[in-house]
Amino acid sequence: MIKIKLFKIFCIILAAGSICIIPVNVMEASRAHGVVKNTSTAQDINTGINQRMKKKVTRNNNVSVKKKENGIIVDTSLSAGDQKKLFKQYKEYEIKNKDGVLYYNNKLVRCFADIYGVESYNANGGKTINSKSIYSYFNENGDVDVCIKRENIKNGEKWSFGKITNWTLSLEDIAFAMPEKVINKLLAESVKKGNYNDIEVLFIYADKESINSAVKQIMANGGYKIIEGLAWNMNIEPSVLGRVAIELIEKSQYDVLTNIAAFLERKDLEEVAKILYSKKEYNVFSGISWAFDKSTIDKYAKQFADKGEFEALYNIAWNVSSSTIGEIAKQFVENKQYEALQKIICFVDKEETDKIARKLYEQGDFEEIGNIAWNISREVLEELAKLMTDKEEYNGLMYIIPFIA
Repeated sequence: MIKIKLFKIFCIILAAGSICIIPVNVMEASRAHGVVKNTSTAQDINTGINQRMKKKVTRNNNVSVKKKENGIIVDTSLSAGDQKKLFKQYKEYEIKNKDGVLYYNNKLVRCFADIYGVESYNANGGKTINSKSIYSYFNENGDVDVCIKRENIKNGEKWSFGKITNWTLSLEDIAFAMPEKVINKLLAESVKKGNYNDIEVLFIYADKESINSAVKQIMANGGYKIIEGLAWNMNIEPSVLGRVAIELIEKSQYDVLTNIAAFLERKDLEEVAKILYSKKEYNVFSGISWAFDKSTIDKYAKQFADKGEFEALYNIAWNVSSSTIGEIAKQFVENKQYEALQKIICFVDKEETDKIARKLYEQGDFEEIGNIAWNISREVLEELAKLMTDKEEYNGLMYIIPFIA
């Protein structure tokens, strides 16, 4: 499975010993004056689960300057004069502005963001750092991504070209600061070009329509392993992932199906179980049986028993409810299907096994008592041994003596 990358630019909240890590996008266009409403992804460090949340971030008081020329999008609130100061600093890092087009080491820049943090403290002493981008740039024809990071300021202070503390060449450091329309466009292009390293980053910030379209195209391109690596992303709609699961069965991509089973909804898992059973893909069925709820697994366990699919039953028996596996065991005794009984007896509880042992004694099937004796309680074994001794049934006694000696 593709390794999930963790993003490095965050809003960090420390309060009363707890930590919350929130990447903040403050560069999305077309927002109400002075306020940006952003949908971002928060990662709970205790569970590792990514969750969508809404937040408000105050923008700089200056009017935002946005322009789009020849596929280039710039978003900033700085004046033209201040921008010139930025470009002068950027030259020290091999970033040059030629007639409004950015280059890094003579390569066209695709995504660029200049970021700093604003520190604030709550009444309990908890520290919050809100990341802000003072300059965002996108060129759809670019190749390289660059991120500039500056020293933080305290809440209430005026930002004044703080010292550059770090710079990276990584989309994951920049994506949160890019407008959503840029992210959506990048995602579509990345899918088209098969640039799957970028896709897993962009899935965090793209809108649902773009994600659904990307998933459909990736499947059409045969990128099944890519879907496996993206299934953890909670931005993929469950209904879309359900359709993916069905298509994976049609394409016999069972390894990928197994690895995304944990992310499927119950109704989709029920449909998956139904199809796998009908196709007699019992090994695949048992491989994802851990994902099925008890009612589903119990239903198919009974069907496997009735159809004589004992190997399939054995492979899922550990997940079958004790009452159902007990019923099946009794059914095997009544039908004298002793080989099948031996396969599942380890999943039958002691009380039910003791009842089966007494039933086998009544039927005179002494050898079968010996075959399951290791799962019969000592008390019942001694009880049966006494009965056999009293009735001089020594041929039966020989099967259980080793277990009570």
